[in-house]
Amino acid sequence: MTHAPRRLSRQEQQQRTRERLLDAAESLFAEGGVNATSLRNVCEKAGFSQGAFYSNFESKQDLLLSVLQRHIEREAVLLQSLVKSASSDTLDHALAGFAEHLTAIAEQTQWSLLAIELQLQAQRDANFAAQCAHARNASYDALASVLNTLKTRFKLSYQLPTRQLASSLYALWSGLVLSRTEGETTSRADVLLTHLKGLIVCPKPLKG
Repeated sequence: MTHAPRRLSRQEQQQRTRERLLDAAESLFAEGGVNATSLRNVCEKAGFSQGAFYSNFESKQDLLLSVLQRHIEREAVLLQSLVKSASSDTLDHALAGFAEHLTAIAEQTQWSLLAIELQLQAQRDANFAAQCAHARNASYDALASVLNTLKTRFKLSYQLPTRQLASSLYALWSGLVLSRTEGETTSRADVLLTHLKGLIVCPKPLKG
């Protein structure tokens, strides 16, 4: 006997609609930029009317901020998963896994395009820039958590406070996304690894 699918509640339906609108906006912002994306484009791609849009968002700015917030939340989850890299038997392996994981995230095409577009929008809009700075704290906290895990696991000390080291590493990571070019002779993972190793103080010298 087959059971009919459970009927979604009104709240669940609205959340599903909201997520589809966010997915559509995220894709369009990454592909063509914020300024070139209209609310009509977003609604058409998501398969909803503009009435459905205004039931979930006040404006395009509200939509953009929601895309940013979701992007940051997902980024924080990905960064938290880096804690697994810190469980390696050796510090060199743990650091290599850490750098490779960050690089893999940055090389996801839509992720990197959206990250670039959000940063460009922050340059155009001071209010959005302030919202970005506030939202980024979640990513800094997640990265600092990974660095603290490494610090405890391998009895390290850093030449900068952990939070400051996290923000500097994040800035480098973001910069590597923005400066992506063909024919790079040094991998992004190696650049991140060199930066991080240069700021670690530990009992034994690191390789490389």
